[in-house]
Amino acid sequence: MQYRPETKELISAIQDFLMKDLLPKLEGDDLLSYKALVSWNMLGVIARETESSEFESDWDRILNLNLKISKWEDEYNRNQFLNLSRKEKYNLLFDWNKALSKEIRNQTEKNTGLDLKPGGKVWNFAKNQLKETLSVSNPRFQT
Repeated sequence: MQYRPETKELISAIQDFLMKDLLPKLEGDDLLSYKALVSWNMLGVIARETESSEFESDWDRILNLNLKISKWEDEYNRNQFLNLSRKEKYNLLFDWNKALSKEIRNQTEKNTGLDLKPGGKVWNFAKNQLKETLSVSNPRFQT
């Protein structure tokens, strides 16, 4: 979760390319200049839409796991999570991931009761998170 490229940063890079590199080269072509400006504007709309819902599905998956490894799971239901700022959501998810990592390390050392067997809910959660991360960085990843 925390090592995904920021959606807003990716969109911003494309917008910068359109405005700084492409648009000046289209100076004589009104139609293409117009299309570049419309594309730049649409990317801004997409950035604002995704910013508001970027971490919601992550928190939903965590709540559905019902592991209770962090105080955050009890303190923030879905609606409370939605009301947080983007930075607060990111920090909460980061802290939860740290707690999960600590529990996994403790499990391998002391057998704390967290089910880490292949096919178990923690195993599947970690596997799905890895697949999602790899699909973002390498869209051809299929396993």
